[in-house]
Amino acid sequence: MAKKQILFECQACGHQSAKWLGKCPNCGAWDEYIELSQNQIEVLKEINSKPSSTQGNAIPITEVRFEQIERYSSGDNELDLVLGGGIVQGSLTLIGGSPGVGKSTLLLKIAGNLAREGKKSSLCKWRRVF
Repeated sequence: MAKKQILFECQACGHQSAKWLGKCPNCGAWDEYIELSQNQIEVLKEINSKPSSTQGNAIPITEVRFEQIERYSSGDNELDLVLGGGIVQGSLTLIGGSPGVGKSTLLLKIAGNLAREGKKSSLCKWRRVF
């Protein structure tokens, strides 16, 4: 019967070790090592054994193609500036911050602006995540 393989991985940086360590030698994080299950170890072996088929090659910045993406104005100039010119249909934008900074107020204002302009309802979908 084969000996059970044990592998620990740092959750902060991904460093792997055959034994549990209190402090990661790679990133210096404390108490971040967890034991990987046998399924996780097998998946790691499969991933590491396969050569990467998608290798990216660097190209000069002068050869980067510019894509024109249709954007819709949110009705708020500052938000449009942050979003790179407006809302991209089908995109997902995370609005985050501390409690009480105005996330819900901002999104209600934007939803009202879009409704006033008569934009499609699919553009106005948003969900608050707690």
